[in-house]
Amino acid sequence: MIRKCFLCEESTEKVFSTTWVLPGLLPTEIGFSICPKCGSVCQSPSVDFDDMMAFYSSIAVYTNPGRQELPSTAKIRDLDEQIQFIKRGIGNLPNSVLQIGSSDGYTLSRFRDAGIARVLGVEPGAASVSLAKRLYQVNCIHGSAETFETNENFELILMTHVLEHLYNPQTTLSKCYRMQQKVTEGFIYIEVPLMAKASSLCPGFFSFEHINYYTRDNLLKSLTDVGYSPVSVLEHFNSNLSPVIGILASTKVQHHYSEYQSCYVDNKQILLEYRQKEISYWQGCLDALLPNLSKSQRVFLWGAGIHTSQLVTNTNLLEIVKINGLTDTSPLKWGINQGDWLCQSPKDINWKIGDYVIISSYASEKEIFIALSWLRDIGVVTLCLHNRDI
Repeated sequence: MIRKCFLCEESTEKVFSTTWVLPGLLPTEIGFSICPKCGSVCQSPSVDFDDMMAFYSSIAVYTNPGRQELPSTAKIRDLDEQIQFIKRGIGNLPNSVLQIGSSDGYTLSRFRDAGIARVLGVEPGAASVSLAKRLYQVNCIHGSAETFETNENFELILMTHVLEHLYNPQTTLSKCYRMQQKVTEGFIYIEVPLMAKASSLCPGFFSFEHINYYTRDNLLKSLTDVGYSPVSVLEHFNSNLSPVIGILASTKVQHHYSEYQSCYVDNKQILLEYRQKEISYWQGCLDALLPNLSKSQRVFLWGAGIHTSQLVTNTNLLEIVKINGLTDTSPLKWGINQGDWLCQSPKDINWKIGDYVIISSYASEKEIFIALSWLRDIGVVTLCLHNRDI
């Protein structure tokens, strides 16, 4: 699927693309393109909307079994900051909040604990909707940002790490703005990964699930174009896996920021520099494992998902190593094909001494490694591809 610019709807210019082996989907060309007019970067070519929704609904998992469904320390810290940031920007916390992309409900539970009387989520993942109810007694509309409906009016709308996933983010922002016209003053808090200098971006920053990429300038423009007026901005570069930006905006007109200027040249250079860095990074990680892999009897990949796809896409793994299987702790993924492999439950594999497991995950590598002590106890070697904090 070829996409137009998500911000100004102009045709885009492809900078690079590769074939990705995706879980539950056929091998697909995934590329990253730039808008010659405004300089915004998006995923194009990409899978179509229905395939992406099928991925979210049946495959995507955003809670880690290694934490027994508990939020990470970073998540707790980030929520502490978001609540205080919004409270400071508004002056007080409002009475009602709607979160679009509410995941497992933890964020809404924290806002409720902070004193907000009415909380409601919108979440496309069926598993996450169930988790929100079971873990936090948070009710969610099971639907997408594009299709959900509600007759309620909310003073605050949250979209943390959602806009980068939407095929038509401006349509959803316009929908939010219209929903808040019956309140005296409505507020929206947006947080997204920040496309900064290539040297600041983590491995896998340009990913399958993120189809829109935001700088400080085009995120401000995305809000002002639909009627919101930004009132507060925060940016972090080192505290999360990738840089992030958060903006609190109001339905009341204000004049705090200058008009948008196109960043086409700078953003294209970021894409080109990042692509070279990405290939070098993944291949370097694999090369570091090769002395160990030469001793293996069988090799399995741990993690049916995006990082396994990136490992295969960005390295010569399949040319030099025979992969005997793919496994994951998530029952949602069992029985689903990713490339030539069928994902199995780890309990269904007849593990043998001398088997090797490559953990492909970047974000959850340490937690997965710790959780796999039972494999090491029976003589299976578990290898961390990225060796982050192990």
